[in-house]
Amino acid sequence: MKRYLAWLLLCGLLALHSALAGEYPEKPVTLVVMLPAGGPTDAAARVLADALSSALGQPFVVENRPGADGVIGVRAVLDAPADGYTLLFGIGSLVAVPMLQTPAPFDLQRDFTPVAAIGSYPFGLFVHPSVPANSVAELIAYAKSREEPLFYASSTPGETLATAEFMQATGVRMSRVPYKGFAQALPDLLAGRVQLAFGPVSAALAHVQDGKLRLLATLTPTRLPALPTVPTLEEAGVRGASVPSWQAIFAPAQTPAPIVERLSRAVAAALQTDAVRTRLGRLLLQIEMTPPAALTERISREHSRWQHFIEETGTGRP
Repeated sequence: MKRYLAWLLLCGLLALHSALAGEYPEKPVTLVVMLPAGGPTDAAARVLADALSSALGQPFVVENRPGADGVIGVRAVLDAPADGYTLLFGIGSLVAVPMLQTPAPFDLQRDFTPVAAIGSYPFGLFVHPSVPANSVAELIAYAKSREEPLFYASSTPGETLATAEFMQATGVRMSRVPYKGFAQALPDLLAGRVQLAFGPVSAALAHVQDGKLRLLATLTPTRLPALPTVPTLEEAGVRGASVPSWQAIFAPAQTPAPIVERLSRAVAAALQTDAVRTRLGRLLLQIEMTPPAALTERISREHSRWQHFIEETGTGRP
């Protein structure tokens, strides 16, 4: 009798698993983006939303909820039912936010289930043409020669981390001007109201090509194929500065596993299509599908790195 009851229970669970995965989604899904419209993260989210809408037969609607280092968007997702109909499109610096605010507004590892990462954006060091520097070495020398610090734009903890590591490695002093997103920082950078910024290459490349900004280096392991003449920051003599710039979908922690699995499979399939790869390629996104388990491990590693950096430097809320 016990074996029979166990068998019935197993059959019931398998049937529930199949039903949940098979029926989802039955209505539109909201994909909350923690940054403003118009930036690279928003653009990648919209590409993915279009692909998931086609693949799963229901609209995936992007909703931008920027502010408070992404906490407004995070809370919007956590306050919704954990049923797969409200998802978060997050970025790598999301790992650091709970360590930079008191009390911690959320716990990424406890409160969310990773669905998939789709890749990462290469970042670069941009300067306004009024800065008399055509190389990283010249920028460092100029910054050290000034009595007043240069102003840099920053919109995420990741950008702040990269700048802090740059300052730590080079000994230069700079003052932060915060923004909600890199798209909002660009007008001030183009006008010279801030002198430099670490940001996604794709967001400002057109302005570099027009001569309105200079791209001195990329924060990538090797030179970008699209920009073979631009050195990496390490080639330019600065080691240790980097940006965790992955882009990923998360679901609230209590979301049924069959729904998370179906979403993860749909994302993986979308990233194999020529249409999606072409659109993301135009954004210079470096495509790399990371499934839930691998993304969980990556977040754990990066949590340790952030914690070490914050403790070592005394960095507080950016």
